[in-house]
Amino acid sequence: MKKTITSLLGALLFAAAPIGPAHARGIGTLSSEYPVSLSVQIDPATITDEDLHEIRAAGFEFVRFGVRPPIKSVNPAMTDYPKLIQRVRKAKLDAIVTLFGGKEIWGHEPGDMRSGGGSDTASKESRFADFAAGFIKAHSADVAVWEVWNEPDNKTFLQPALVPDFGAASSALCEKLAQQQIRPDIIVGFGFAKLPFVGGSAGKVPSELEDAFVSAARSDCLTDISIHPYRSVPETALADYQKLRAQLDRRQLNKTGIVASEWGYASYMPVRNQGAQASLIFREYLINAAAGIKLLNLYSWRDRGQSYFSKEDNFGIKSKAGEKKEAYSALTEFLKIARHSQKVSYDDARGASRLVLRRGESMLHVVWTQGAEQSVSVPAGAGAKCTRVDFFPQMREGSCGSRSGEGFTVKATSSPVLLSISG
Repeated sequence: MKKTITSLLGALLFAAAPIGPAHARGIGTLSSEYPVSLSVQIDPATITDEDLHEIRAAGFEFVRFGVRPPIKSVNPAMTDYPKLIQRVRKAKLDAIVTLFGGKEIWGHEPGDMRSGGGSDTASKESRFADFAAGFIKAHSADVAVWEVWNEPDNKTFLQPALVPDFGAASSALCEKLAQQQIRPDIIVGFGFAKLPFVGGSAGKVPSELEDAFVSAARSDCLTDISIHPYRSVPETALADYQKLRAQLDRRQLNKTGIVASEWGYASYMPVRNQGAQASLIFREYLINAAAGIKLLNLYSWRDRGQSYFSKEDNFGIKSKAGEKKEAYSALTEFLKIARHSQKVSYDDARGASRLVLRRGESMLHVVWTQGAEQSVSVPAGAGAKCTRVDFFPQMREGSCGSRSGEGFTVKATSSPVLLSISG
């Protein structure tokens, strides 16, 4: 009890100590060359320096990877994470570092945290806090975004029997960070697999995990919420983002931003070929731009395996052998055009979507549908110049055709097309 009171007093003294002018924190402080800053998931064990330089040249500004403690039961390869962080910085990339726990940290098996009484439970909770706080402190100057945990609402990463204990582990970490006066500019949690506070077809997040997030965010321990908005079509995310925003505001978390820290589409037969994967990933980026999401992490850089029929093997925008998929080409060619542009507007009329970006004196109109072809009108002043850019199956530029009414008409499909209007 004495140790607990001492720790609490230390945290309170830190909170009350004068720290000078308030320092802006959170995802809202992130600056980017693009409408949405883009990250891609990498495998720490296999990523090469050549990969990292290619990722940066393609328009990605971040890479995301998980860090596990140096314990063989949860980190068999004993990856040298400090070295990887320096390699990422050398490639002029920023890192999203996700801090994982494990059986030796605070338990993956039922009963692990409860065995041996209260003191043993506290010890196990503190193990994750010690690991996570220590790693953050050691690398705070070299990591742009910290993420605490990954999909605790997924039994792969946290056994359901341990969900009730998650809040205590989260509080232990927040207390440790406060004691050591560690305040990262951007620290997000918890990488929810389902949509918290809202529910939906994917199921509901356990209330214990939601409560743990609210507590950590209100105490200024976490700056933002991170979610994994996997779904059949990207466009439905827009309404879900709005619902989540409303729920955060309802809980007085108005400053808490939303980060999509993992989302992708696999190309696997017979469900989805590379062309369909490319269209969905492209639209995923566009919807995040429409929603004003500041940071999106794409899952993933390279396929995990070589089976054409395995979903988990085929989330990459490059094949296992390193060949570029259609998604790679379409997205990276778009990023070249969209660099230094900002969102102007987004509308969805009867299933036909149009995102408008401004780049200098040019207006970039990106149009697409969720299914059947539709005619979409793009306004353009008299004498304006119009260039049409198609990205599928490969990039090509051409004429927008003859004027129609007060602009140009484009046949929109599920593969987005861009009309650049200038003059």
